[in-house]
Amino acid sequence: PRRPLHVVQISRDADLLRPLPGSEPVERQLAYARELDRQAPASMLTIIVVAPHTDGNGWQRDNAQIVPVGGFFRGCVRCLTVLRTLHRRTPISVITTQVPYDEAWLALALGRWHGIPVIGQIHSDLFAEHATGPFRARVKAASRRWATRKALRAFAAVRTVSSAARTSIATFAGTLPVVTIPVPVPMVSSTPRPGSAPDKEPRVIFVGRLAPEKDLGTWLAVARAVSQQHPSARFEIVGDGPERGRLEQEAERLGLGRVLSFTGFVPHAELGAVYGRAAVLLLTSQAEGFGRVLVEAASQGVAAVSTSVAGPRDIIIHGVTGFLH
Repeated sequence: PRRPLHVVQISRDADLLRPLPGSEPVERQLAYARELDRQAPASMLTIIVVAPHTDGNGWQRDNAQIVPVGGFFRGCVRCLTVLRTLHRRTPISVITTQVPYDEAWLALALGRWHGIPVIGQIHSDLFAEHATGPFRARVKAASRRWATRKALRAFAAVRTVSSAARTSIATFAGTLPVVTIPVPVPMVSSTPRPGSAPDKEPRVIFVGRLAPEKDLGTWLAVARAVSQQHPSARFEIVGDGPERGRLEQEAERLGLGRVLSFTGFVPHAELGAVYGRAAVLLLTSQAEGFGRVLVEAASQGVAAVSTSVAGPRDIIIHGVTGFLH
């Protein structure tokens, strides 16, 4: 048997701080911890969660423990203290970080000091160009891309979730070990769908966070165009986020109030029913590191139409399992 490992992951997934029954992010990390223990018995997975607001003192289940650190800026600095404390208690075998800047630099510094390898996990399309936005935001994005390149070269290895990310990293860090491992999607339909979409009121859906990078303004424009050509079509936006209020106003302005509904947040365990009533999943994102909703939709027999960006290009076979635009 392999020697026990202590794997420490730095994450920004605040959902891990709410270990509710059936929580998909929690169950996924617990599955990783079980697999780690199977491969190397007596191993431990520690996840440091950096979030703007944290409640409680974290939690532990089996060989997985969650350590919350509040505030992005202060939290990044506190990460260093937490990492040192963890290393004193149970020597860390490897550190993995999901953000290749900010706290990644602290992990790299500690790793170099103690001889701990640091692996980067890239879940986003790091170098997607966005020509729009305030000048300040564009300068910040440019400086972040510069810092990202520096950090990536310092990692011991990198895991990406799309082949496009792997290719872009290889252009400036050709000797860096990079492997592409897609995000696991456990959702599988338990009831067979009919061979074709329902004739009455075909439904087009969006599932995800209502955030600027999803470009839901374009989504609404597409919905309006489709509605004008196919009055029987219905549209549903599932999820919540900072853009919801603006999008609801925009939908009213476009005259979509009668055919569009905002469902809000739906627990992952109930998403099967959402996909079950859909004919098409529409994704208009400016950038997608992976696009897990596309796999979820496919597992339920729902075709997808998506912008042709990094993640969706790996998932959709254009003209066969969906369409890329």
